[in-house]
Amino acid sequence: MRARPFVRREGTGFSVRFVGAQRDLLGEVLPWLTHRREGEPALTVRAGCGKERLEQLSATLESAESVVLSVEDLHVLHSVLLSAYSMFASDEAFHVQLGFFRENALALAQGLALAVEDAASED
Repeated sequence: MRARPFVRREGTGFSVRFVGAQRDLLGEVLPWLTHRREGEPALTVRAGCGKERLEQLSATLESAESVVLSVEDLHVLHSVLLSAYSMFASDEAFHVQLGFFRENALALAQGLALAVEDAASED
């Protein structure tokens, strides 16, 4: 899986394009975390926002190949990926539940942060 999404500065936000397995991974992780039964406070600690915003973000990502996201939205995606990574005791459990390897979530989180850093420094 390609670790870095395509990111460029767009106004006050960033235009982001997740491709292939990146989109698929986010398409698994976002609903999985959103619909856990641990409640809104715990979800907000893990993701930086509540269920409603996660559902909106998931719908936004599904609706277009390239989307403009705020820094806050990008932080939520980063948090979701790292939270999912940390919530499984083993790589096997992560793979069975989500269909990806844990290192894919970690690599995408890191790639996203680096891509945003590079896009921001081009200003």
